Amino acid sequence: MVDKLEPLAVSAAEAAKLLGVSKPTVYQYIGRADFPSFKLGNRTLIYVDGLREWVKRQAQEVSA
Repeated sequence: MVDKLEPLAVSAAEAAKLLGVSKPTVYQYIGRADFPSFKLGNRTLIYVDGLREWVKRQAQEVSA
């Protein structure tokens, strides 16, 4: 049996699907210092674990 690897980072399009927003919205977030994105070559990727933490922080700010 082969274990399925979970991605460490995803593209802006994949992040948009995960967040339920449009790709242009993700590109707006990418410009923020607190958003977990980084460049790898010519690609901009979003760190999945960082994205989970970012979402938690956003939810906490809204409920505070």
